Amino acid sequence: MAKFEVFKGNCPKSVSKDAKYSVRLVDGKPKVTIVYETDEGERWYPSTDAHPRLVEMVNNVKISVSGKPYGAFYINEFHQVIVPAVGTIEYYLAGEYSESIRFEFEGKIISGEPKDFDGRPLEPGDVWVGPRAGIPYILEAGGDDIRYEYSPRPFVEKRVRLSSVIGKERAASVAHMIRGVKGFAGGRFYVNEFRAIFAPVNRADGLKYIYIGQLDLNDWFPKQ
Repeated sequence: MAKFEVFKGNCPKSVSKDAKYSVRLVDGKPKVTIVYETDEGERWYPSTDAHPRLVEMVNNVKISVSGKPYGAFYINEFHQVIVPAVGTIEYYLAGEYSESIRFEFEGKIISGEPKDFDGRPLEPGDVWVGPRAGIPYILEAGGDDIRYEYSPRPFVEKRVRLSSVIGKERAASVAHMIRGVKGFAGGRFYVNEFRAIFAPVNRADGLKYIYIGQLDLNDWFPKQ
């Protein structure tokens, strides 16, 4: 049976149901699915069978590690497919997948691309209408640095700051783009496989996810 590499980069440890992809049986077929929360209080369950290779990649890890297929997975900004498995705290690298995932639901196209339902490009500051599946990062208080945390070995947690990778000045420049939406208090934001950056923001009209802009990998953490 194939052995898969434990992924030691940024792994989403505690995210809501709508912040991940899943492989599930839908109408008797394994499909890529999401949960989509609307502003009107509805929960949608779109699915697509257009990605059999991705389904196979995810299931190969699940079966190899836990003996059972199906379940959650993530795709990061480097197109790496990151898979948790039942019975272990580890996340595994299934490989890379760069095909665009799009869902059609009630006449709407739902995608992680920074576009609205009519295909028009979003501008920074617009409400994010795409899936919330993404990799979480933290804008630190003060808004001058960004970090993520991971476990290099059991019972150990390590913080990795962007400033330690690309220097304080460059890191602050990236962080300030996030700070323009999140504010000086900082907090969680997400980056998806389209390198779109979006974040939850409390506004007068309630909690909204806001599009921040596009990530430049030249001013970012290295690929793991």
